[in-house]
Amino acid sequence: MTNQFYLGWDIGGTKSAAIVGAPDGQIVARIPWPSQAQRGPDAMIADFLNAAAKLRQDYPVSAVGVAVGGPLNADQGIVLGPPNLPGWDNVPLRQRLTLALNLPVRVAHDAAACALAEHLWGAGRGMNYLAYLTCGTGFGAGLILGGRVYQGAGGRTPEIGHFQLRPDGPVAFAVRGSAEAYCSAQALTGLACWLHPNRFAQQPPTPAEIAALAAAADSDAVQVLRINAQAVGDICALLSDLLRLEIIIIGSLAAYLGDPWLNLVRERLAEKSLDGGHFCRIVPAGLADRLQDCSALAVAVAGKAPDVIPNAPPCCGHEPHHK
Repeated sequence: MTNQFYLGWDIGGTKSAAIVGAPDGQIVARIPWPSQAQRGPDAMIADFLNAAAKLRQDYPVSAVGVAVGGPLNADQGIVLGPPNLPGWDNVPLRQRLTLALNLPVRVAHDAAACALAEHLWGAGRGMNYLAYLTCGTGFGAGLILGGRVYQGAGGRTPEIGHFQLRPDGPVAFAVRGSAEAYCSAQALTGLACWLHPNRFAQQPPTPAEIAALAAAADSDAVQVLRINAQAVGDICALLSDLLRLEIIIIGSLAAYLGDPWLNLVRERLAEKSLDGGHFCRIVPAGLADRLQDCSALAVAVAGKAPDVIPNAPPCCGHEPHHK
């Protein structure tokens, strides 16, 4: 049994959790709570500090990792207004937690944190060029390139959801036809209402209801899932060709919809990528329902290893951060 422990905070718009884990990715303690994000950052940070105080009574943690949706400055750990976290505008989260806990703190985009967790302990273990696509409430991408978490100039984290993937379609991220409007789990609702307004617009179906209709061979629902999967496949083909990835790991939708949906994504990759999908595999997250907790833990663990998450140039500051 290890005597080395790390503290993590997974921040979501709906739910949050404080966890304690070991360097091998094992979670040893966990305190979850509803985020109630409408209260703003001060109340949410107070919730975490209360949970952290309880956990530290039993476990001597040595570092803290936070996974939170972007955009953010990952080098400096400044949260820059995620759509699902009202009031989190230019919040110096790393600084606040460092002062409150007197521990080293790293803050990472939730998609990047999930990519790192899968790289360390999951489906991407032993692979140095991979992408993780959230395909959850929102649509985000985390990248491991050359064995390191990638972040852009000035610590700005990659944001793929805002990109206009199609000239028309539902609106998400304030952009019609955006990648988020086509590729997220929530996009299933938007696509259903956009494609079949007479049937669905008055009472929009949930993603789970669309999945159930598709399983019953409802043609409209099957069309929605196919268009969603093809859009995800287009993103996979773009990333595979541009970055020459070994593997693309897909989050929520892959687990929920299973192989029939994943096979559509794989077929689209084979159709659209330069190499026909021969050199890049598409798989569901290996950590399954442990992924969110492990993502925050991975940020803390990797903070002790500069070869995993490099320090960015001091000129622009920010810290690493996840959808």
